[in-house]
Amino acid sequence: MSTTVPPADGVTWAMVEDGFYVGSRDGEFLGYIDREAESRYVACNMYSRPAGAFRDLGEAMEALRRSSALQDGTGEDE
Repeated sequence: MSTTVPPADGVTWAMVEDGFYVGSRDGEFLGYIDREAESRYVACNMYSRPAGAFRDLGEAMEALRRSSALQDGTGEDE
């Protein structure tokens, strides 16, 4: 089963299996988030390199969104 989170700033998140989320921005792969424990989410960028561990899913999503914005040159950090 997959669930999709509505886009914000061109970013779409899909839960492809329980605790595993894949993000894209305007159709381009953004990264993924893996829930390792009840309150630990590990975010990895588009190159599968760890971007950090977070206490909740929203924090992990925001970190990848910001990281992607900086990498693609938009400089959006809001």
